[in-house]
Amino acid sequence: MAEYDPLFSTTHGTDNMESVFRTQRPNQPEGAGSTYAQFADDTTVRNRSGEGHTDKTEGIQPRSGKTIFMAPQDVDRLAEFKNPDSHTRLEPVLKDGKPTGRAALKFAEDFGPRKAGTVIHEAQYESRPKVGLTPVEIWDSKSPVGSSGRGVHFGNKISEVHPRPSRGGGAGKAMPFSPEGGMKPGQSPSLDNPILRKKGGSIKMPGSYSSGSWKLI
Repeated sequence: MAEYDPLFSTTHGTDNMESVFRTQRPNQPEGAGSTYAQFADDTTVRNRSGEGHTDKTEGIQPRSGKTIFMAPQDVDRLAEFKNPDSHTRLEPVLKDGKPTGRAALKFAEDFGPRKAGTVIHEAQYESRPKVGLTPVEIWDSKSPVGSSGRGVHFGNKISEVHPRPSRGGGAGKAMPFSPEGGMKPGQSPSLDNPILRKKGGSIKMPGSYSSGSWKLI
């Protein structure tokens, strides 16, 4: 489990760490993907791997403002978020002011014949990592015209998940995760979708909170 050590030694600590997981870059040898730590407040920290990628940048990335997990085929259909010619937003679908466990990508402004508010794609999401799903790290849920959607990072398919570390060994000491406790394909931790939380990650989101936004309050 040494590949997860850089995540244990970050300033974020392990007190609220729920799990660590690995993603697999497509068409690359096993292990050619990034590792992540997932926290109780639905945020993640990624240790980026440059292996098998044109961008060789590596290392610990900023903690997300919110991270959700979606099926790869649904993530593929969110590609319009990266289109610099359109103004789009990614937001949770609410019913009576409460999250439904679904997310929608919408046009925020008219784009050709499609009007503002038109849903490009809507799909189920989960708030905990699971083998086969894709992490979607969110810092800014809006992608204005001229932006390439850098406020959201769409990861690769998750290949392994390991539950929270042991709490032994003294306060603040990062203990290794148990490989025997790792999630196997087809298994899933209990689903919890508390999207609208008052406690957030380490990144302050610009602007004010509005209903339906992924921004933190």
